[in-house]
Amino acid sequence: EPPERLFTPQQLSKYTAKLGSPELYLAIMGKVFDVTKGERVYGLNGGYSFFVGRDGTRAFVTGELTEEGLIDTVDGLGWRDLLGIEEWVQRYEKDYTYVGKLIGRYYDEEGNPTKELLDVEEKMKAAHSEKNAEEEFKRTFPPCNSMYTEEDGPKFVCTKESGGIERDWVGVPRKLYTEAGSDKYRCVCVKNTGPPAGDPGAAQHSDRGDLDNPLVNLQEFDGCASDASACKP
Repeated sequence: EPPERLFTPQQLSKYTAKLGSPELYLAIMGKVFDVTKGERVYGLNGGYSFFVGRDGTRAFVTGELTEEGLIDTVDGLGWRDLLGIEEWVQRYEKDYTYVGKLIGRYYDEEGNPTKELLDVEEKMKAAHSEKNAEEEFKRTFPPCNSMYTEEDGPKFVCTKESGGIERDWVGVPRKLYTEAGSDKYRCVCVKNTGPPAGDPGAAQHSDRGDLDNPLVNLQEFDGCASDASACKP
């Protein structure tokens, strides 16, 4: 394998079609990739030509393709964006040739990770935990499906697949309030018999599923039977 190269931002900036370089390089999270074979996309008028010759990590998830937006910091990005960046890095590792590291925010002059890179890696780990928690929550409280018919107007419906979550129970539509003091809600399907969805093997339970779950603020829809699987908003 060729030895790993270290680039200064100025050296990296020369590897663009604009400057007539036969090789096209870009960096993401301080890792430099040779994207020459993707010339159609990364060459002069390609849709991704903005990313070449620099580290524009942030713009991969914000879509801000301006000088101010094409920057390498991920400060203040939420967990979904951090996971998006991680996916982009993995895509480049899979599809293109890794050639080295960019000296600066993420790697020092010897190619060692900086404290900032280690901090971002910790945040990415936390982002995976957030994602897992959200998926777990969705399995317990799947989103309702929305339906609209001429005669009935809009209604929320629960089925064994509503919200894209396959399960062995249907559940009942409930308003889930996530912000204290706000009247904004979203409709979720709540298991209303047997043990809670997250603890199917529970020996002791009230046969009310998650209706009494203390961790969430659930309300019935006005004028809807409490055991109905469809309700009008």
